[in-house]
Amino acid sequence: MKAIWRQIRVSASSTIQALKSRSPIPHLPSREQLISRLTQAVHQLPNSTTSYAILLLDLDRFRQINFSLGYTGGDYLLQEVGRRLKQLDHLDYVARSGDDEYTLLLRTTTQDQFHAILLSIQHIFADSFTWQGQDCFLSASFGLSAPATTTGAMPEAFSQAEQALLQAKQTGRNKLVTYQPTSLKHRFANQIQMETDLRKAITHNQLLLYYQPRLELSTDRIICLEALVRWNHPQFGMIPPTDFISLAEESGLILPLGEWVLREACLQKARWLAEDKLDYQIAVNISPCQFQDEAFADKAIQIIEQTGINPAYLEFEITESSIMQNMEKTVAVLEKLCAKGISISIDDFGIGYSSLNYLKEFPIHCLKIDRSFVKNIQSNSNDWAITHAIIHLGHALNIQVVAEGVEEIGQLDILKETTCTTIQGFLLSPPISAQEIELTFHEKTYIEAIHG
Repeated sequence: MKAIWRQIRVSASSTIQALKSRSPIPHLPSREQLISRLTQAVHQLPNSTTSYAILLLDLDRFRQINFSLGYTGGDYLLQEVGRRLKQLDHLDYVARSGDDEYTLLLRTTTQDQFHAILLSIQHIFADSFTWQGQDCFLSASFGLSAPATTTGAMPEAFSQAEQALLQAKQTGRNKLVTYQPTSLKHRFANQIQMETDLRKAITHNQLLLYYQPRLELSTDRIICLEALVRWNHPQFGMIPPTDFISLAEESGLILPLGEWVLREACLQKARWLAEDKLDYQIAVNISPCQFQDEAFADKAIQIIEQTGINPAYLEFEITESSIMQNMEKTVAVLEKLCAKGISISIDDFGIGYSSLNYLKEFPIHCLKIDRSFVKNIQSNSNDWAITHAIIHLGHALNIQVVAEGVEEIGQLDILKETTCTTIQGFLLSPPISAQEIELTFHEKTYIEAIHG
């Protein structure tokens, strides 16, 4: 281990210097630069009746456009989108902030004017874009912050827009989502009602699984699908796990919820195997509460045996904090699971206890680099160095490494250069239903659209 880390430190030092001297995607500001420029623009606005909002615009499925028209055609369309945006009124800042993302500062004095601005922005996609005589229609997902006064905090507004954009992309794309400051708990009359509804959801067929694929870069093949639970509430519609997992953990419902997720993932895998479809591994998230449950391993093995699938098709994603609670118990549980053929993945690697001792003590097959490092890999030399170090550590220990949250071609290019094993994120696909997975991805299908 000491030799490995000496090598990592040398590699990290050189990679930091290398990143400082390079610009993976020229002219694109970092998140910090964007916030600084937006803050300067806001300070130039009148302080009396003027409000502002941040709008993030992300072109839908743009990598397919790049693949069809070529990068020259794609670049032209990006420039044309920017040109149309800059022709609109009441936009005090317009910048391309990602491969296919734009950041806008909207200025308004009335609510009606605010809606008119949003309509004018969406309207630029009503007319086709033309490249070398070929018409092309684009759509976009929009994330809008809550309106703020000129004295509001820009980082908070920008974060709100990011959260809204993520929701827009997760719930179907080609839509505008406005950040809602009230949490899910405020939609219910009280905490008891919310817990009651969640309990009913587990037993009344209101839960369903979405799947996000994982791509092996060396072969351009899908090798795994991560199962992610959704709550289809009869009144509030589709609810993402970020809005109810904490409630499930607080109320103790995480145990039956976790068992439902594992059972449904196994049943879905069994259906695919019976139909000779999608010969991929399935990754299931195990919450800290589940993992610490004395009966967890036995219940998991029982569910697997009842559904009749080969345990080798399963991967359990466990957070660093979970496995560090009780080292002796953790070793026993992981060894019991691995003896059955289940793979073990450490989720959100790098933000937990950060003790590397467990990498040699525990039977671990995969490290998932937390998305917080991948997000700014193009602009932050420290994030790049940490990511590179984790990848190098995985290679040295013969452990698969997955980069989570990959959303841009620039991120993918850097990860390829650092010989990352696999990626997962919106660049490849958002979490989608089992039916959509069947239509979109097939066994041994090569993902040509993101070849770089």
